[in-house]
Amino acid sequence: MSTDDLDFTKTLAKPIPAPSLEQLESASHEAAVGGAHLQSNGYYVAIARRTTAKVAPRDGERFSLLVVEDDPDLANLLGDIFGDAGFEVRKAKNRAEINAEVNKPLLPDLMLLDIMLPDADGLQILARLRAHSKFARLPVIMMTGKAEVADVKAGLAAGADGYVSKPFKVSALMMAVNLVLGRS
Repeated sequence: MSTDDLDFTKTLAKPIPAPSLEQLESASHEAAVGGAHLQSNGYYVAIARRTTAKVAPRDGERFSLLVVEDDPDLANLLGDIFGDAGFEVRKAKNRAEINAEVNKPLLPDLMLLDIMLPDADGLQILARLRAHSKFARLPVIMMTGKAEVADVKAGLAAGADGYVSKPFKVSALMMAVNLVLGRS
């Protein structure tokens, strides 16, 4: 591993700083307003922040999506759905596999990140990504069964670009991915 790589298997020497008061207030508002609105439309949470500029695929041709999900059936389903939509889909189910994927020469264009993993907490993974200069701007959508307002607030405050709760509508997840990538 080079010094630019990120290693989730090692313990941090110093804690990652907590989100600022401004980040917490913004995330709290977004979680409360978005959650209530979307709950009335038949699913609990599907929030995504539209990017300010259209994102180009890192390889110049097609978007690469890293699905971090420990349920193999769901990971395979997402692989099929996004593969059919033209994405290159990579998968990881634990810290070692996340390490291998994020430290490949070509970063994914977007990460779908579960919070509850067998050997890791997705929010801690996100915090470490945001604290590392190489990964700080990597678009990340939390994809999780944790759907309380406090959970959404924690994900958004930690720097998630979107938050989609399980079970989700495929159309809502696809819409979130497209918004974050600046695709129509």
